[in-house]
Amino acid sequence: MKKLIILLTLVVLFNNATAQKAVTRYFPAAATPTNGTQNLQALLSSYLQPIMEDYATVMNSGWVNTAATHKRFGFDLSITMNTITTKSSSDYFVPPNTPGLVFQATTANNDQAPTAYGPTGEYPTFQFQGGANNGRVFLGADGASISEDIPVGSIMVPTIQGGLGLFASTDIRFRFTPNVTISGTELGNWGLGIHHDIKQHFGPLKELPFSLSVFAGYSQLKATTDLSGVYSGTDQMGEAKTTSITARLLISKKLAIFTFYGGVGYNSATTNFDIKGSYDVNSAKDPANNDFNLPQGVVLNDPFSQEFKSSGVSFTGGLRLNLGPVTLNGDYSLLNAEGLLTAGFGFTVR
Repeated sequence: MKKLIILLTLVVLFNNATAQKAVTRYFPAAATPTNGTQNLQALLSSYLQPIMEDYATVMNSGWVNTAATHKRFGFDLSITMNTITTKSSSDYFVPPNTPGLVFQATTANNDQAPTAYGPTGEYPTFQFQGGANNGRVFLGADGASISEDIPVGSIMVPTIQGGLGLFASTDIRFRFTPNVTISGTELGNWGLGIHHDIKQHFGPLKELPFSLSVFAGYSQLKATTDLSGVYSGTDQMGEAKTTSITARLLISKKLAIFTFYGGVGYNSATTNFDIKGSYDVNSAKDPANNDFNLPQGVVLNDPFSQEFKSSGVSFTGGLRLNLGPVTLNGDYSLLNAEGLLTAGFGFTVR
């Protein structure tokens, strides 16, 4: 099972590395006579915002696929794929005001630049105004075209997860993705949760033919990318760390080999993205995508740190197929006008 989860993680690492490494194209924005650091912060924040918020959102999905809890020492173990379908408006952003730097256009847009979700090969163009770099034009970052690689969504996080029945119709649940490194990016996640049957506390409900429970969970995802090789410097890395909390009310009904389940809950999550290290920014990409030397460069130290938040009420509906101890499940959740898809397979012993 661990080998399979590692293989499924490879596409996640590739897309995460592509988005994170592209941020270095915006570093020349700091080489303005004044306001350089603020310019860089504003551009990178807009470029990264959709994907960082979605990392926060997707980590709260896929925890459970039934409202029923285990008997004592019953257990389940599964692999799930959690993915989010983003709004088309997440592909572009309107560049913020950047004194000393004028946004010109992209190959397809006159007033917007691609986010990390945007199309590959579509670069925004910026021109310096004032200072030694006056009149020079450089290219910012294109997108990673993530939705082309993952047609059903824009972020996909494969996860091993399971549950163990303890006492009083209460399960402890866990999830994790083993740390995997490829193309300079390391990614892993883990989480813990409590699942409790509440129908037992309401006398008249005990005999009714459905399951009713509550769940609360905490999870954490960390992705680190090596940013060296573009500019000279030391300790160059990008680090995204997501912490997520969810609480939800669940209901399910088993009919023959099918279990229909649904729920309503509240999700809250935060992603912190930091660019660490020192960078001697003495060059940029010209409109022909070739390197050119900046007349006046800039040295950056830990140039970016930003917190991205996502929260709201979520609604979930799904179906699980029970084939003896083997289970297959899929569900759809809605949070803040974005859809989250989960698919999983595993086995369970009641």
